[in-house]
Amino acid sequence: MNARKCILLVEDTPSHRKLYASWLQIGGYDAHVLDDERDAQRFAEDIRPDAIIVDIRLPHVSGLDVIGRLKSSAATRTIPVMALTVLNSVQDEDACMAAGADVFVTKPDHIATFLQRISGLLA
Repeated sequence: MNARKCILLVEDTPSHRKLYASWLQIGGYDAHVLDDERDAQRFAEDIRPDAIIVDIRLPHVSGLDVIGRLKSSAATRTIPVMALTVLNSVQDEDACMAAGADVFVTKPDHIATFLQRISGLLA
């Protein structure tokens, strides 16, 4: 039997944490949820998730900076990252991709589309 894939979700909004964590569990993933982006790098190094989902609008550190740190560290640079945001302009997408995100997803999303994006991220 294959082990369940581990997904780290970095999201500050409680309702979004609950929603996306439940979608990940429905999709058969182990969801590890962080509400403080300042812990993302250490946590990613400790648990070595199969993928990381980062909200872009975070209270302490920009999600773009979180992604940049993850992608600049030898310990985490190969972990695929999804940028998840309410921002939806071409400039927002370009900024996320320039920071190192592998996939850009605009909130809110539908569960089927969200899980399809996760599956593609892990492929």
